[in-house]
Amino acid sequence: MKNDYFLLEKYHDMLEDGAIAPDLYDKYDVKRGLRNNNGTGVLVGLTKVAEVSGYYVENDQKLPKEGNLYYRGIDIKEVAKMAGGNFGYENTCFLLLFGHYPNQTESKIFQQVIRDQYELPEGFLENIILKNPSKSLMNHMTRSILSLYSFDDDPDNIDGFELIKKGVSLISKMPAIMAYSLQTKTHYLDHDSLHIHFPKKEYSFAENILYLSRNDGKFTELEAKTLDMCLMVHADHGGGNNSAFVGTVVSSTLTDIYSMIAASMCSLKGPRHGGANMAVLDMMKAVIDEVGLDATDDELRGVIQKLLSKEFFDCSGLIYGIGHAIYTNSDPRADLLRDVAKELTKEKDSKKFEYYYRFEKLAVEALKKKTGKACCVNVDFYSGLIYEMLNIPRDLFIPLFSVARVVGWVSHDIENLLYSNKIVRPATKYVGDKK
Repeated sequence: MKNDYFLLEKYHDMLEDGAIAPDLYDKYDVKRGLRNNNGTGVLVGLTKVAEVSGYYVENDQKLPKEGNLYYRGIDIKEVAKMAGGNFGYENTCFLLLFGHYPNQTESKIFQQVIRDQYELPEGFLENIILKNPSKSLMNHMTRSILSLYSFDDDPDNIDGFELIKKGVSLISKMPAIMAYSLQTKTHYLDHDSLHIHFPKKEYSFAENILYLSRNDGKFTELEAKTLDMCLMVHADHGGGNNSAFVGTVVSSTLTDIYSMIAASMCSLKGPRHGGANMAVLDMMKAVIDEVGLDATDDELRGVIQKLLSKEFFDCSGLIYGIGHAIYTNSDPRADLLRDVAKELTKEKDSKKFEYYYRFEKLAVEALKKKTGKACCVNVDFYSGLIYEMLNIPRDLFIPLFSVARVVGWVSHDIENLLYSNKIVRPATKYVGDKK
């Protein structure tokens, strides 16, 4: 305690002596958050992996448009259609990694390549995962990913083909790492029963996640295909999102792929990046508690105004799940998840989808009126509802995001090393006194 008082005193000294005046950022034209003054991102790289398009710029003004997300030049909605009602995440991984959508033969072989690598190395579960429980599954999973370095015969090899092999192996093992991290926490920290299932090669990626993470290992086809769609829309979001950029920054030092993925995991764990769907769930629970599931539109408008006026929920003035840094008129991922949520609600006999849908329309209308700017529902608004209907525990919300996104991180890592291959080294300006 005595040490704490000393450190607290010194901390306050630091706050006083080290304060940076906000106007200095404008004086030196600092691109805080790597954002331009008009809200667009600073151009830091080139990519052929994915494109996020939600506005256009005219006369240095950011103007709204319908949103598009392209994987290797193919619109995400078209990628979803190409699955043809079957499981599509594995084909999406192939597309992001290799640049074209697989034909039937390529798809069959690649699916088997992934399934053959589902299982963790011998002794990994017992010695790495079960012996080290953590209240944070993201921390636990990150530690496990770093530990895989020790099970690789040539872990520091960052040749392009080696990164493909290591990346596919990592993608394949993520469901087991996530599920076993959950079971370890549930058993050792939450004092519940331990349920360990071993991966089944006959199951798709999405099916395997549900099988491994559920105590009874049971699921319906609709549940698995709904999760598959969630994985597809979260597989990548361009090279400028925080976790992808962090990954390329770290890999630009020529470190190993396990360290790169671990860095991206740490980025995604942060509440400003991952986890927004949990905030949506909490907000909507508060709304339902306030006005009920049978609320009229006027009652919903009233609570929306209270949210915007900082008089309800967390008093932040935010409506979680509404608005996005890039998308203006629409978020294509939200459009896809809205559709699958509607189908899933029929099996689950839930009233919440219609409630969410009404809230979405009214909230977007209210926010547009307040700000005078275009806005739309984003992917987080419906993903949390879907996970809730799938009985996926909150502990898995961000980990599921990471499991889906590893393929995007790997794809950008390989592309960056092959074609940019410069260590990222921006500048900062010293504005302190000389002593």
